Amino acid sequence: MNNERTQDISDRYLSSVEEINRIMYSGRLHEWQGMDLSISQFNTLVMLKQMGSMRMGMISYYLKNTLAATTSIVDRLEKKNLVVRTKDPEDRRVVICELTEEGQKATERFWRVAREAALRVAGKWDQEQLESVVNALELILRTHKEIVQSGVSSRANE
Repeated sequence: MNNERTQDISDRYLSSVEEINRIMYSGRLHEWQGMDLSISQFNTLVMLKQMGSMRMGMISYYLKNTLAATTSIVDRLEKKNLVVRTKDPEDRRVVICELTEEGQKATERFWRVAREAALRVAGKWDQEQLESVVNALELILRTHKEIVQSGVSSRANE
């Protein structure tokens, strides 16, 4: 019985996560389509927004692209004035990418749609409900961070 209940709860969790993703992304699709970006270009912008300046090699690693493919993606983003490349002052062979002001604005417009949707939902809750949801989300984030860190640690030891 316990395994059935755990499976049922897990299924409800997965279903809820999928539905929340659909809700949060569907409103942003219009904003993304207006940016005239490929999925790879968009993913690169989002990653740079979340992680800050990055080496080309790290962008390739995180997006699971070859360095040549990543260079092509960044070339197109640079032509659109969304990213800028600079040489690492400590090692001129290393290229660092970062969002331009226009790139920052573009990603902020995209995320603003999701924030507004989340605030509309949260506005329907009382303080206790809001705190309960926030606690659950923070638990998810902490757990994800632990999983990522343990994965990075295990790869570093290989």
